[in-house]
Amino acid sequence: MNLQELRRNLPHRLWPMVIASSVFLAACGGSGGGGSTQTAGIGGTGIVAGKVTGFGSIYVNGIRYETDPMSTQYIVDDNSSASESELSVGMYVKLNVETLNGVFTGDVLEVVYDDEIEGPITAAPVTSPDGTQKTFMIFGQTITVDDIGTSFNDGSTGNVNPTFGFDTIEAGDVVKVSGFRTSLTEVTATYMEFKEDLVLTSSEVELRGTIQGPPAGTAPNQTFQVDGIVITTNNMTNIFVPGGVLTDNLSVEIEGVIQTQGPTTVLATKVEFEDEDFGDDVEDIRLQGIVSGFTDINSDFFIDSQRINASTATLEPIGLVLMNGLDIEVEGEIVGGTLIADEVEAEDEDSKLRSYVNTVDTLGGTFEVHFPVSVGPMTVTVIVDGQTYFEDQTGAAVTPPSFSIDDLTPGGQGIGDFVRIEGVEVANNDILATVVKRTNPDDKLELEGMVDAYSPGMSITVLGIQYGLDGGTTYEPNPPNIAFGDFVEIEDDDDPVPNQADGIADEVEEE
Repeated sequence: MNLQELRRNLPHRLWPMVIASSVFLAACGGSGGGGSTQTAGIGGTGIVAGKVTGFGSIYVNGIRYETDPMSTQYIVDDNSSASESELSVGMYVKLNVETLNGVFTGDVLEVVYDDEIEGPITAAPVTSPDGTQKTFMIFGQTITVDDIGTSFNDGSTGNVNPTFGFDTIEAGDVVKVSGFRTSLTEVTATYMEFKEDLVLTSSEVELRGTIQGPPAGTAPNQTFQVDGIVITTNNMTNIFVPGGVLTDNLSVEIEGVIQTQGPTTVLATKVEFEDEDFGDDVEDIRLQGIVSGFTDINSDFFIDSQRINASTATLEPIGLVLMNGLDIEVEGEIVGGTLIADEVEAEDEDSKLRSYVNTVDTLGGTFEVHFPVSVGPMTVTVIVDGQTYFEDQTGAAVTPPSFSIDDLTPGGQGIGDFVRIEGVEVANNDILATVVKRTNPDDKLELEGMVDAYSPGMSITVLGIQYGLDGGTTYEPNPPNIAFGDFVEIEDDDDPVPNQADGIADEVEEE
C-alpha cells in the first residue's frame, strides 16, 4: 500500500504521523559495518493556509505542524511580536513551513493571521430554514455563520459578552470575522469574535477591498469608497501604498473609526496596500478553502483569490466531483500565479448531532447523547481527545481554565445539557468529536451521518439510531432516493410536548 492509499484509509488526525515517518525514512540511510550513514535531502520552505483546528503546536485542517517558542514567529493583525496565545480555533492562518524533498516536515517558521473583516452587523441576521445557519451584512459583505462549524469568542479579555454565540448574534454587534471567502462580497465564517456594542465615532473597524473611482479632495484630506463604504482620510491617517498615493482600483486594507451609518462612513487611521496573493512562484503549497468560479475540470477555478488548475490532479476520494461551494484541500505548486494542483482532497464529511447529554465518563473521555426512539439503541457515544474544541454558549460557570467534558451535566432528555456536536464516525457507530458546543435547549433534535439501514415509509437508521417514518415525514429531495451509505440529516421536532421529541423523523434531508 503506498502513502496515498494509506492516507485515504486513515483518519485525518493520524496522517501527520505518516508524514513524519516518511520524512524520517527519506532523510536517514541504513547502517552497516562500523557505523551509519545519512543522506541529506533537499530542504526548502512551503506555504500552508487553512483553518486552525487545534493546538499543541498548531493544527491546520486537522494536520499538526510543529512550532518552536524560540524560532517560530507569530504575526497577528500586523503585530510581529504576537504569540500563540493570541490565536484561536477557527481562525484562518497562513504558515511558512519547512520542506524536505518537496514534503512538508511540519516545522513552522512563521504563523500569520489577519481578520477578514471587523465591523458592526447592520441588520438582524437571517436564519436558514433548517435553523443551522445565519447570514448578515458587515460593510457590504455577506457573512454566513454555522451553529457548529463557526467558532465563537466572547472577547474574553474582559468577558464583555459571555453568552455571545450563534443564538445571540444581533444588529449593532461589532465583531471580528475570519473564514473562507467564497466571492468578492461573501465570506463563510469559521471564527467570529465579539468586540463591543456599536458606538459611533468610537468603535474601531477594519475592512478590505478596492478603491472605487479616483479619490476626491487633496491629500491628506481625501474621500473614496470601498464596497459602498465612504472612507475619509486626514493628516492623522497613515498611508502605506505604492508611491504613497491613493488611486482608483487600488486594493487596500483600512483601519479606522466608524463615524455614521446610513450612509456608512469611516475615518481611516491607516490605509495599507493589500496583496493577498501567495506569490507568482511557490514550490510547495497546501491550501484549504471553498471552490468558486468552477465550470469544468479542465478550467481554472478559485479558492479565495488564488487561481487553481486541477486538470492533472489526483482527486480524493476517487470519483470526487468538483463544484462551487465544495470545501477542499489542494496541494501543489504555484507557477506564474496559478496553483498547479498535484492533489485535490475533499474535506471529510462530518456527522452532526444535536441532543441532550445522557451519561458522562470523564476518565474515559466519552459521553453519550440521547435520542428518544422506540426501537433499538437510544444513545450515540461521543469520544473526545486533546484536539476536540469545546465551547459554552450558555453563560454557565465552568471549571477553570475553560469549558470541557468535566463541565457536562448528564441526565438525558430535557435534563442533561443540550449540546451540538460535529465529528467523524469511527467504529461501533461512535463519533470522534472535533467540536462540542453546549447551548440552550433547541426546539429540535438532529442526527446526521451515513445511512445504516432504510425501509421506505417505515424507518431509517443512522449511527445505530433507528428513527420511524410516517405520513408526516418530509423529504429533501422529494421523492427520496436514499440508499445504504448515503449521508443524510434527520430532524426530530419536540412536538407535541416540549422537550419530548417522539422518535419519528419530521424531516429527512439527503446531504
